[in-house]
Amino acid sequence: MSDNRGSWEPSARVAELLFVDFDGLTADPDDVISDGLDGGYRERTEALREVLRDPSEDPAGRFLACVALTRWGDPVGYEMVVRAAGAPESVPWRGATYDRLYGQDDTFGVLADAVGDSSDMVEERGTAAQRLKAAESLLNIADRVPFDGHISSLLRQDLVTACLDVIEATVARGVIRLAEEPPRYDLGLQLALMINAAGRVDRSWSEDAACRLRAANPGERALKEL
Repeated sequence: MSDNRGSWEPSARVAELLFVDFDGLTADPDDVISDGLDGGYRERTEALREVLRDPSEDPAGRFLACVALTRWGDPVGYEMVVRAAGAPESVPWRGATYDRLYGQDDTFGVLADAVGDSSDMVEERGTAAQRLKAAESLLNIADRVPFDGHISSLLRQDLVTACLDVIEATVARGVIRLAEEPPRYDLGLQLALMINAAGRVDRSWSEDAACRLRAANPGERALKEL
């Protein structure tokens, strides 16, 4: 994931849980999370839940705990994603990761990747319904916060089919916003990717939505997708 951890130091417990691999060696959190998919997640889940629920913990540490738990298909991770999507402007960990290429916060994009990629864990964890709820909550705010290309992680066939109404409503709001007051991030790209994905299920709506998006001057990247 892109990050903004240049001068940030994790707390001792976050360092132990996400900066040390399962062989006891210093590692990047992305690698620890990936390695945990083979079963190591069981050793660290409860401690990471405690980090996530602790308001005194550094927000960046709580964010990493949320990413790990969510990627591991954990119900507590999914629950926190839903809560964060319910009030995205006030989430304390906004800015914990930062996309320097496009100059924007990408915390919700990283969470989108974690939710989407966790499809390989939900059968083992029995959390398919929680994953769907988390995906739906993120898609519902895709007209309000930056996801950039990460939105594609939520546009897998199973999620698009189940969340089609949410996608269509979000796109409708987003097109209006784009025409009235474009945000600083590339909302047009996000909407174009959602429209394309929805076209696999509802082609008529997708073609109409694409015309409306083009009329709103969505930007070069969006036009290339359309």
